[in-house]
Amino acid sequence: MEKYWQLTKALPLENNQEVVSDFLLSLKLANRSEGTVIQYRRFLEHFFNDMVDPFSSLSSDTILEWFRTHQSHIKEATLQLRLSILSSFYSFCLKEALVERSPIKSRWFPRLPQPVPKYLDKEEVAKIRQQCELTILRNQLLVEFMLVSGCRVSEVHRLNREDLNFEKRTAKVVGKGTKIRHVHFTDKCAVLLEMYLKTSRKKVSPALLVSNTTGKRLSIRTIQQILKDIGDNTELSLGLHPHRLRHTFATELLAKGAELSFIGDELGHSDLGTTLIYARLPKREIIALYRKYMG
Repeated sequence: MEKYWQLTKALPLENNQEVVSDFLLSLKLANRSEGTVIQYRRFLEHFFNDMVDPFSSLSSDTILEWFRTHQSHIKEATLQLRLSILSSFYSFCLKEALVERSPIKSRWFPRLPQPVPKYLDKEEVAKIRQQCELTILRNQLLVEFMLVSGCRVSEVHRLNREDLNFEKRTAKVVGKGTKIRHVHFTDKCAVLLEMYLKTSRKKVSPALLVSNTTGKRLSIRTIQQILKDIGDNTELSLGLHPHRLRHTFATELLAKGAELSFIGDELGHSDLGTTLIYARLPKREIIALYRKYMG
């Protein structure tokens, strides 16, 4: 869907349709990721499709009753997300002077345990690299690049061959909010890149990672599936997904003594608070990691 920020169906009330559309457009203009906007759109379509009253007159009781009736089966993390979406919508309405106060209550939000990043330990990384040697060069390069750069899957998906700088061993990536940064890769990764580029010179696409059958840029879904298959073949207990490689990159930096501000810069975090997830790792775990990586 090209215009992913636009509603896919008409809502029962025209007034709700108009304001929800304006809200979704504001998310797009604020450079929120496509995935985030689609997630917001789907839930708001579902919620306001059930509403017979305009958004401005919905009471807290009405909204709470809807969640109790229609959302009682969902997990707490999902409930928190959907409440956050509705809260963001009403915050937008407040800024636009469309309502006097938000009907969303902070006490509705469940108290979730603080998440700890799920990373790969040194032995698991070694097993994954061994497994990658049994697959095609492109997949080996994909895993190695993500391990040593800390890139998001969307950033790897958008990488073009022209974004690589072998002299500096950096790659220009486009992160969230279309922010450009330069990530680093190792000598080993540079060798894999050069080998791969020699085999893909005849490809028409400017993309770095392409399908062997179509020659087109690898989709995010395909990258996720490649990693899942590698994780399954390695028999990892928690599986393998793009963000686990990103967590591994950050955790290794932390174990080697890097400051959180430096790690945040390398990951492309605009807010240091996002990086603080790595400060939740138990101190004894960091010490153990340090010994593994540094000897």
